[in-house]
Amino acid sequence: MDVAPVTSSSCFPRLLIAENNFSTFESLIDTFGKSRLDLNFDLCTSRDGAMRKLLDSPYQLIISDAHLAEMDEFSLLKRSQACKTFVPFLITASAFNTQEKDSARRVLEQGAFDLISLPLEYEQTTSAILLALWESKLMTLIACNERAVEKYREHMAAYPSGNQMDETFRRTLSAIQTSIFSYQQTILRTEGVADLATLVVNQARKKALERLDGLPISPLSGL
Repeated sequence: MDVAPVTSSSCFPRLLIAENNFSTFESLIDTFGKSRLDLNFDLCTSRDGAMRKLLDSPYQLIISDAHLAEMDEFSLLKRSQACKTFVPFLITASAFNTQEKDSARRVLEQGAFDLISLPLEYEQTTSAILLALWESKLMTLIACNERAVEKYREHMAAYPSGNQMDETFRRTLSAIQTSIFSYQQTILRTEGVADLATLVVNQARKKALERLDGLPISPLSGL
């Protein structure tokens, strides 16, 4: 089953939920409402449906059941990692058994951003979503920085030499100088952002693994 976005505003972050447990989906929607999180979101109850959505639409965040994320050698996670822009990947896990817990650990180690433990806790879920969206914006800024560096180098390479003083030359020189200054300012504003983004990812994943270790395993699981 695929559920269309609940809002239509293009200014809201777009979220993909890959979840086959409808009670978990309802809990997520309830959390969005309580937190007043303005989000466009799609729901897919199968890995194949989620894969199709990822091919067709850009997202700023993905929330997936750990099992769906791991299916077919992490194909859903790997597809998100292959996107042109960074897409934080949150997994949900209740760790009712050892197999589920191990699956969640593997997905985190393969690059998932954070863990939302089940049953959902309002504060932890909201915090994880907001941090992931913030990281998405940070990585977008880094991408802008990388493009600015590339453009800066292009303009520096095109910087004219010689002693021409005609009007055409002066206009060309002025335009290139203006562009160089603009890209310099962009580079300076984003200096150090990449290190911050890496720190955030590492800290989020560390805390997620600690949270996973603390989830109890049901004595009735038999695993």
